[in-house]
Amino acid sequence: MSGLLLQRLKDRDSIEKNFSELFNEPLIEQKASSRKAAEDQLAVLKLELESKDKEISDLKSTLKLKSKDTEHLHDEIITLNIENNLLEERLNKTKAEYDEIVQRWLRKVQQEANIMNDTLN
Repeated sequence: MSGLLLQRLKDRDSIEKNFSELFNEPLIEQKASSRKAAEDQLAVLKLELESKDKEISDLKSTLKLKSKDTEHLHDEIITLNIENNLLEERLNKTKAEYDEIVQRWLRKVQQEANIMNDTLN
């Protein structure tokens, strides 16, 4: 039993030693040069963060503008499709009217030709 107790005490001492080696110098008691380096690095990282935030903001505004442009183009496409359909209907109607006029003219010319032929015979 005392051997087990001694073993556990040794294990505890070993763990305590490792723990104290890991945390032997608290953050508050760092050397001035390493603290200055950490503060400089923090300042650089803050500037980089601000730069990235501005970049994100710029990209969001660009995306918003492009989204509006895309929406405007979709609306323009729809408008032009409607206009195209109306013009196609108008073209078909005009073609039908033209064909009707040509048919009437041909009938009239045919009647005149028949009358001329009848008078010559």
